[in-house]
Amino acid sequence: MVESIHGGVHMLKAILAAAGRAMALMAAVTLIPIIEGGKLVWRAARAVLAPQPPSAAAEAEEAFEAEAAKPAPAPAPLSPAEAWGRAALHHMQGSPPEASAALDDAARGYLDGLSVEQQIALSRHDTVVIGRHLLRERPLPGLPRPMTPTEHRGIEATRAGAAATVASQSLSREAEMRDFVLAVLQELIDEPMPRRG
Repeated sequence: MVESIHGGVHMLKAILAAAGRAMALMAAVTLIPIIEGGKLVWRAARAVLAPQPPSAAAEAEEAFEAEAAKPAPAPAPLSPAEAWGRAALHHMQGSPPEASAALDDAARGYLDGLSVEQQIALSRHDTVVIGRHLLRERPLPGLPRPMTPTEHRGIEATRAGAAATVASQSLSREAEMRDFVLAVLQELIDEPMPRRG
């Protein structure tokens, strides 16, 4: 029942539109009485002052211009997964750091730790899939599991501790070498000079 009413409404709109176009054409035509051969004859003449009916091309152009005048819709905000995926691709391509600002240090460390083959395998996926992998929502098979920020901080602390130990040992060796050189120099200074004679 509703479909037939709905179809009837469309039919009524089409009939009214056709009637409106016919009325516009009638307004553009004027009947003029002319006497020909002693008879009164009505001739149809196009009205000069009546507005010309719009052509289909003009209507299409107006519709196109109206559509073009509408402001472009604002882009939808990216989901976190898509933002991370895009940032990861930028990071792997060597783009400036601003392009990968969405990533945390753990994600950057993970991406830097991947081999070239693993980076290629990761970049073959959609940005949303890459982002979900980095956010640890859906790990990708064949790739290492991304670190959590806590795991990353732990690894960085271990690295920093190892570097500090190496630096401390290096300083200790340098101090030992300096002490040895000073002792040798002191012995040379304390040794009596041989007499010539």
